[in-house]
Amino acid sequence: MTATDRAAIIRSPTIRNAPTDPGLAGHAPQRIPPHNDAVLHSQAVAFVDLPVPAPQSVQQARAYLTARHATGVDEFLWEASKRPLPDREAIDAVITAGDQALQGNGDSPEPVDVAAALVVLSTARLVMDQTEARLLNTAQASGMGFEQIAAVLDLSVEEAEERYRRLKPRLDEPAAISPRAARPRGTGTRRQRGPARDLPTWDGLDDEDWGPRSHGAQ
Repeated sequence: MTATDRAAIIRSPTIRNAPTDPGLAGHAPQRIPPHNDAVLHSQAVAFVDLPVPAPQSVQQARAYLTARHATGVDEFLWEASKRPLPDREAIDAVITAGDQALQGNGDSPEPVDVAAALVVLSTARLVMDQTEARLLNTAQASGMGFEQIAAVLDLSVEEAEERYRRLKPRLDEPAAISPRAARPRGTGTRRQRGPARDLPTWDGLDDEDWGPRSHGAQ
């Protein structure tokens, strides 16, 4: 399906989810239950990662949302240097517009706005997954085992290992990093700070504090 085809689908009215009562015009669409009884009676639904959008699509979505929703300094930065909104702010702008519309303040966001926000959300989720995978790599390199990692995350060891196995392949996916989020690595000098005074530190933790866990959290 081409980008033109997707745009046509997004802009077309959603007849199936449209309100059936004329008095409901302008309200949230009705939820249509699935027709497949097997889905209705399923006890578990497998978690599906969002597909990774093409970097060009992400940049276009960021540009569209920034032009539509940036205000103040963000609007100036966009007009002066084409600097887009941070991904979270762009997504929140669309959600806020929808919330205000439900309260009778303003119009609902256009489907194209929501579609652009979903594209940005997909890449933001990928970036966060990659960040978590890198941090788990760092944890293991620092000498932490999955027993310790699981204790920190309040997971069982099996759950922590499975989470890492699911996240690790995400490191190979191409992520369209937001210009505001991207920072050159290895630049500048960082000074490691000592622990704050009068606060408990992690240095005194022993094996009993971590406590290996073999079962899921109750």
